Formats: sequence, structure tokens, C-alpha cells
Amino acid sequence: MTEGRLERNRRLRRRRRFVFLAILVVMAGAGLYFAVGATDTEKPQALDDDQPVAPETVAAPSPSDVVPSPEPEEVVPPLYFSGTGTWTYADPADTGVFGASGELLKYDIAVENGLEIDVAGFSEFVHETLEDPRSWTAGGAWRFQQVGEGGSADFTVYLASPEQRSYLCGSQNTTVSCRNGDSVVINSARWLTGVEHWDGTLDTYRQYAVNHEVGHRLGHGHEVCPADGELSPVMAQQTYQLAGCVGNSWPFPDGETYVSGPVGDYNGPDLPPDDFVDR
Repeated sequence: MTEGRLERNRRLRRRRRFVFLAILVVMAGAGLYFAVGATDTEKPQALDDDQPVAPETVAAPSPSDVVPSPEPEEVVPPLYFSGTGTWTYADPADTGVFGASGELLKYDIAVENGLEIDVAGFSEFVHETLEDPRSWTAGGAWRFQQVGEGGSADFTVYLASPEQRSYLCGSQNTTVSCRNGDSVVINSARWLTGVEHWDGTLDTYRQYAVNHEVGHRLGHGHEVCPADGELSPVMAQQTYQLAGCVGNSWPFPDGETYVSGPVGDYNGPDLPPDDFVDR
């Protein structure tokens, strides 16, 4: 009886060992499956610290696809934009009397501040124009002398913005130069640009403007072109038109003979009908 139980116990232990080994085999197989399966799973690949990431390539636009940016438009301020309505008077470089005979008139020069026009240069130009033997001294009726501010001038030659020209001459016109009493006013817009129909240089137009307005101060009225092809009288409104004449800057172009024409006005299209100020 004892030996029989011992034998059964040995067979039970062998069966348990077999079952245990079978379980181990199954578990080992399962572990191998999971291990092999894991190798088939994609993992993110780490980059080396010094390995650059290639940027996405973007094709450059062809020249035909590029639309150029429009150039900014240049803003041109009005010619009187920087005028201040205040004045700088010229210190005369020459205070001598010029002209052989006739009544002496003293004049001074004032340039509106902010116009960025050289005061000394403008003063010299006016002096040289009036001293020229083709100007108003040629007839023997007038002599001139430039004085400084406060020098008891008989008239003042102003270089003024169109806006101040309107104020000084008491009119709405801002296009041309003018004379009002003892104020001889040269319009800066005309001084800087002249007029398109003028058939000479800008300097000869400036000489005309000075002689024309000073001529008004001397008592001369407007004249018109006497005939096609002839020299224009300096007292014609040549800023408006030449009316068939040749542009002329001087009252005495040959230094002896005054060039005259019939009394009359051209009256520019922008001139108000009630504007009687000399131009």
C-alpha cells in the first residue's frame, strides 16, 4: 500500500513538471511574438544635433510673374509754398548813383523769406538790369540809386510769392507781377519759371519783368504790339502773349530809341474785369 502511493505521487509530480514545462514553452513563444512584433513598429528617427533640417523648396517666381511696385509720385509743392509773408532786405553792394541825368529815384530790395531765393543774387540782378544802358536811364529822364532798409527809398522792388503778390497789389490775381503805388512786385512763380511762349531765355524774361514793372512806377501805361514781327514794347503785357511781336526786355533796345506801341491791354484770361492794378 505504501509503495503504491509512492508510485502515484511520483507520477503526479512528473505530470506537474510536464504541465509547468508546457506553460513555460507557451510563455516563451508569446514573448518571442511580442519581441518580433515590436521590431515591425515604426519609431520616429532622432536627428543629430548638427544635422540640418532641409527647408521646403519653393520655386522662385519668373520675371514675368513679378509685378513691379509703382514709383511714388513726386509731390511738387506750389512755388509759394514756403513763403512766410516776412521779408529780408538786401544790403546794396553798390550805393552809387547811375544814369547821366534826370530825376533821382532811390529804391530798395526785399525778398520774401522762405522762398529759398538768394537775396544778394536777386538784388544784383535788379541792379544790373536798371544800370544797363538799354534800361530806363537811356532816355536821360531818370537816375537810380539802391539803398538799404530804412534808406528813404522812393520805391521797393519785392520778390514775392503769388499769395503775397495778391496781398501787396490788392487784387485776386496770382499769375503775373504787378505794381501798386511804390511797391514794384515781382511774382516768384514767374521769376522761377518764366512763361512758355517767351522766345528768349529765362534771364531775358526776368529783365523784361523788372523793366516792365519799374516802368509802371515811372508812369508808363500798357502798350501793345505795333505789327507782326516787330520788337514788342517793354510795356506790353508779354507775360500773357507776344501778339505776333518778338519778345523784348528793354525800353531802349539800342540804347537810344524807345520802342513803343499803341496804348492797350492784352488782358490775360485769368484777369478779373475789375482788376485795375498795373501789371
